Amino acid sequence: MKKILPILIFVVVSLQYTYSQTIELKGNPFTEIFTDFHLNLNDSAKTTGFGLERAYLGYNYIPGGNFSGSVILNIGSPDELPPGAEHRRYAFFREASMSWTNEKINISFGITTTRITNYQQKFWGKRYIAPSFQSENGYGIVADLGVVIDYKINDIFSTDITIMNGEGFSDLQLDNSVKTSAGLTITPSSQLAFRLYGDIDKPRGIWQSTLVGFAGFKNEFITIGADINFKSNIDMAGGHNAWGLSGTGAVSITKKSELFVRYDYSSSVLVPAETMEWNNNMDGSFLVLGLQRTFSQNVKIALDYQGKFPYNPPGKITGAIFVNAMFKF
Repeated sequence: MKKILPILIFVVVSLQYTYSQTIELKGNPFTEIFTDFHLNLNDSAKTTGFGLERAYLGYNYIPGGNFSGSVILNIGSPDELPPGAEHRRYAFFREASMSWTNEKINISFGITTTRITNYQQKFWGKRYIAPSFQSENGYGIVADLGVVIDYKINDIFSTDITIMNGEGFSDLQLDNSVKTSAGLTITPSSQLAFRLYGDIDKPRGIWQSTLVGFAGFKNEFITIGADINFKSNIDMAGGHNAWGLSGTGAVSITKKSELFVRYDYSSSVLVPAETMEWNNNMDGSFLVLGLQRTFSQNVKIALDYQGKFPYNPPGKITGAIFVNAMFKF
């Protein structure tokens, strides 16, 4: 193996050099950073200070024709580490994929973006302020290892199908199970959008399914979006089902400034023979209110309030004032 690896590296470098002599290679590096300063309003929340939620370092490669490739490194947050792990920053592949594209179809293979939250996040346009409802409540993962097929039927209808490991982009272990999903997006006009999404898998021998329905309206003055979500056996336990709603809205006050709001409602079912909902410690509401200033497509800053309101004890209300910023270059 030690002898084969240098040979493979030499062959790849030689082919790359030869290929670049005949075809113009195109590509661009990019960086995306989500950072914030937060002032907590109660003692039970995290310490007041600066935060860095995301630091993406990536490169898009276009060798010519219908092919392209992307590699993105995510410098992860210590908060995402499992309990007991050493408190540190770490890096992993958020994207490592090849794509083939023509006028109506795009096929991506590798570690790539899933389709459970992708459309809603782009519609809201404020992922740098808070993760999606699905990510916050464990309904799905934003990237995984597998294949994604996006197909544009016409100007109104488009579909997507994914077959993924189901483990997520930070855990690529195999468990003899794959997650299959399908989505349908309907855009009857430039202002209206509807989307249906569903997935199913059987990790550890237990069936899980997710259903998401979304509707949105957007023009130059106002943006409104809402989705309804359902997840079965969410923690690998039969009957532990959960559901929730998420609504977003924004009103433009100038060409580059807007007031925005988001409200999430999360709930779990009452399992027979139990006296409280199985996820009662996490059930509750999440509220975001703020003002965003868009300096350019690459720089956005928002002043906002974020509060979590659990419905049952021992959960406590937490709130904080944030200054969120997004930088892309």
